[in-house]
Amino acid sequence: MATESQQQSQSDVLNAARKERKRVAIFLVNGVRLVGHIESFDQYLVMLSSAAGIQAVYKHSISTIQEDTGKAFTAGGPRASSGAPRDGDSKRPVAISHKRRLPTNVGGE
Repeated sequence: MATESQQQSQSDVLNAARKERKRVAIFLVNGVRLVGHIESFDQYLVMLSSAAGIQAVYKHSISTIQEDTGKAFTAGGPRASSGAPRDGDSKRPVAISHKRRLPTNVGGE
């Protein structure tokens, strides 16, 4: 359970982001990233407004809240910043050179 001073500092951060209409990224404990503006909050919930609508997010499921930088989140720490492309980084279409076909005679006929 959070102490009273921890709850007050959480409220201060959430209230500042709400008043300034800052775009925030909320990371959930299961790894999901939600981006939007904080509409309101209470002891248990944060109401997040995004292009998809308003979402109610339980505070106990939130891992981190930070100002959104607009950059895609990539796990992996310092190694993730190497020059090698990673899955999902490129916006270019991918050409598939070979298609895998399933065998037509199933059952050993």
